[in-house]
Amino acid sequence: MTIEEPKLNGHVSTKEAAKSTTNTNDRFENSLESSDAVSQLIDMELGNACLLDKVKQDMQTVKDISFFLKKRALIEEEYGRQMIKLTQTMSETVDKAPLRTGTLSDSWSSYLKVHEKVGENRVRFSQDIVDISDDLLFLHRDTEKERKQIKDLGIKHEKLLGDADIALEKVKQRYDQMSEEWEKAILQKNGETVAVTKKAIFKSNKTQAQLGKIEEEARTKAGIADQAYRHQLKLTNQSRNEYYTVHLPKIITDLKAVGDECCVAMRYQLARYAYRFEQALVSDGMEIDPEDGDGLRSLAEKIDHVGDLNGYIQSCQARVAKVQKLDIPFREYSMSASALQVLNPNPVFGVSLDELMERTGAEVPLIVLKCTAAVELYGLHSTGIYRLSGTNSQILKLKTAFDRGNLDANAVDFNSEEYMCDVNNITSVLKLWFRELPDPLLPRHMYNDFISKAIEIGDERKRVLAFHTLINELSDAHYSTLKHLMCHLNKIQANEEHNRMGISNLATIFGLTLMGNDTDDPRQGSPTEQDNRRLAEMQYNVCVVHTILEYYDLIFE
Repeated sequence: MTIEEPKLNGHVSTKEAAKSTTNTNDRFENSLESSDAVSQLIDMELGNACLLDKVKQDMQTVKDISFFLKKRALIEEEYGRQMIKLTQTMSETVDKAPLRTGTLSDSWSSYLKVHEKVGENRVRFSQDIVDISDDLLFLHRDTEKERKQIKDLGIKHEKLLGDADIALEKVKQRYDQMSEEWEKAILQKNGETVAVTKKAIFKSNKTQAQLGKIEEEARTKAGIADQAYRHQLKLTNQSRNEYYTVHLPKIITDLKAVGDECCVAMRYQLARYAYRFEQALVSDGMEIDPEDGDGLRSLAEKIDHVGDLNGYIQSCQARVAKVQKLDIPFREYSMSASALQVLNPNPVFGVSLDELMERTGAEVPLIVLKCTAAVELYGLHSTGIYRLSGTNSQILKLKTAFDRGNLDANAVDFNSEEYMCDVNNITSVLKLWFRELPDPLLPRHMYNDFISKAIEIGDERKRVLAFHTLINELSDAHYSTLKHLMCHLNKIQANEEHNRMGISNLATIFGLTLMGNDTDDPRQGSPTEQDNRRLAEMQYNVCVVHTILEYYDLIFE
């Protein structure tokens, strides 16, 4: 059996051993270069702490091996010295004994010399073990020192990042407080009721001029707080970006290099120990290093610290979340509805059609034109269009955008990706606008006329003519808006094979939305009786809308 020492001559430092072993083992070097351990640790929450623990575990292993070898050296030295002493004593006895000649005596003398050489080999082996143990102890100290330096640097950068987050939170609280005070000042200036603190109960009422001055000061403070918040947000995001793109990758890379050096050096020392062990026990080589490859040296060469590290990282990833490295978004302060009413005196929702026409001069409101155009562009083939509801937050956002845009409905951009991906938000806000009309599209004062025609006239042709006459009596705003909506719904039902929304489905959805009655008329009974009657007449509401939509061309010719 051939025994080869690791490719290093003489006694070298642990770091030199690690570097030399790495340079001479191409397969190991390639595995390091192809490893994505660094990127995985950077993307993992507590990745730095994870790698610190892994390096610490490797250091403890180095320390344990050094302790074991030190004790093993004492045992081997004691064994060798006792063996030498025994063989010398026995040799002196043989030399002094007379007439001890012949093959047996020669063989025994040679046998004692072999044991003496075995003892000498064990003494030399014990010294070799001491050298390896000392090198491992130096490796532990060096690795601990470098690990501590990198750990302290990581703590320093994490503290800077934490301080930036705390500073941002303080500025954000100041921004929210100043914005809330400005809101209260706006409401007080316009005579709105606001919550009063205990300290302000006994204060005298402010004049309008004083309230105006207070509102101006509050606006100035809110503006300053807004600038401070934006500035600190920019600084914090810069700190986060610098930490995750510069400092953390460098810390992880340096720490991994320390861990790699420790593991490579430990692997080299174990291989060195295996060589010395095989050399001392060459007569028992087949047991120490059998042909099946499970010997000490072979076992040392099988150490794969890269595989260990990858397995450890995967186990950590299963327990922790992936770190979020995106910039913190700006969160706009959300004012109350009362404050928005003060800032935006011309809303679109909850305003009658006639009033909207007086404002804009358009018979069909811009919100109806814009919503129907968007639905025809993106939603004609959308399954369940007008039946499926959108997201409440997006619907409220759209409603606020239309109200804030005052008369300019073009302020809402339906070409943005957030609206294109879910057309149900647009249909929901359009239905909400119709529901919030003070007087429905088919006015309350004409409700009984439409219902009576739907109930009494069984002939389809006569009922269409009756509805045609009633619709012609609508005001210009109501007539034009109804005509535009029915034209739009007619396009929807024409694509029923794609969207599964026929005339019956659309009539069911818009029946109650477009019809109304005069609920303030005491002659119609109590509110409960009116509700019961309205529920009973629901089918006729649907019948009215169904007829108008089905005979759209005849009614609006």
